[in-house]
Amino acid sequence: MGICKRKKKNGFSYEVNFTYKENGVSKRYFKGGFAGTKEGKQQAQDHETIMKAQLIEYGYIKKECNKTFKQVYDEFLEIGANKYQANTIQTTRSRVNRAKELFRYPIKAIDHAMLQKFFNKRNDKGIEENKSMKVCLNRIFEFALDMDYITVNPISRVNVIGQDNHHDHNDIISHEDFLKLTTALDNETEYKYHVYSIAVKIGYYTGLRASEIFALERSDIDFDRNIIDVNKKLVYHGIKKDKIYASHQMKNKSSKASIPLFYDLRQALIDWFQVNHHDVIISDENGCYLSPECVQTQIKKYASKLDIDFHFHMLRHTLATSLVMNGVDVKTTQEILRHANASTTLNIYTHVNETQKRDALNRVFNKKCEENVGESNDSTLIN
Repeated sequence: MGICKRKKKNGFSYEVNFTYKENGVSKRYFKGGFAGTKEGKQQAQDHETIMKAQLIEYGYIKKECNKTFKQVYDEFLEIGANKYQANTIQTTRSRVNRAKELFRYPIKAIDHAMLQKFFNKRNDKGIEENKSMKVCLNRIFEFALDMDYITVNPISRVNVIGQDNHHDHNDIISHEDFLKLTTALDNETEYKYHVYSIAVKIGYYTGLRASEIFALERSDIDFDRNIIDVNKKLVYHGIKKDKIYASHQMKNKSSKASIPLFYDLRQALIDWFQVNHHDVIISDENGCYLSPECVQTQIKKYASKLDIDFHFHMLRHTLATSLVMNGVDVKTTQEILRHANASTTLNIYTHVNETQKRDALNRVFNKKCEENVGESNDSTLIN
C-alpha cells in the first residue's frame, strides 16, 4: 500500500501505511498527518523509506519515542546506571544537572547543532570541565540508543571548547616541597594535621588515587612482605560524611593489585599506627572515613601559606614522572601505577620526553648564547 492519500474535511493529507513481518508475525505500520502538499507527500515517502530501512537493518521497526531528555535521564538513573561505578554516577548527576536547558526537549529532537550551540555557550568554562560534561551527556544518549529511543548519537561529533586552566596548578610536587609540607604538618599539634600528613605521604610514595588512599585499612599493609594490598576505593562524591563507604568495585581490573611498600613510608606508617589505633588509616578521631575532597581543600589552604601548590592527583603524577625520568620501562611503570591501558602510560612517556627535548634545546641554546656573549666581550676587549 505504501503512501496513501486521505480526504479530510478541508482538503486531504498523506499517510504511510504498509504491512510487514516481524519474527514471522504479520504487522501493519501506520503514520498519518502529512500535509496534502507536494512537500507533505515527499515527507511521507522519506518516512516510509526510513521505516523500511529499519526493517532491513534490525528486523523490526523501532517505536517512536516522545520522551523528553529529562525523562530519559531519569530512566537512565533508574535502570541504566548499574553498569557504572557509584562515583561515576555521582559525577554524571553533577554534570548533567548543569545542562537543564536540554531537559524539556524531546530526546529525538536534540541534534548535533543544538548540542554544539550548547557547548559553544560554555566557552568561558574550563576545557576539562566541558570534556567531562560531554562524556556524561554521552552516557545518556548511549542509553537512549540502547533503548531504541534514537537511532543516532547526536553528541558523538560535537566539538568541545573552553578555557585551558592547566596553568593554574602544577602537575608535580618537588621533593623539597613535599618535605616542607609534610614536616610542617607533622609539627602541628592537632590530630587532623597528622592525618593530612600521612595521606600526602601515602600518595607521594605509592601514586594511589585519592579514593584508594582514603579507603586503606590496617589489614591492607603487610609489613612482613613490605607490600600494600590495594583492593577498594572510597565512594564519597555528593554523599554526606556519615554515608561515605568503601567499595571493592575498582576503577578497572588493573586497579586491584599489591604494590611495594617503600622504606620511608613503612616507617611513617609504623609511627602513625602508634597514634591512630583505628582500622581505617585515614580517618577522623572516631575512626570514620574522611572525604578526600574536604581534606584536599584543607591541605591546599595550608600548603598555600607555605607557597606550595597542592592537589592529590599531583602526587600520582609526580610518581609517574619520576619513574619515567629515572628510566623505568613502560611495562613496569604501567604495573606500578596500575593503568588499565598501556596508552595511558605511554602518554606520560610522551609528555615527559617532550619536556626533556625542550630542556635539552634550552640547555644547548643557552650555552650557545653564553658562548656568543663571551666571544663578543672578548672581541671588545681586544679592540
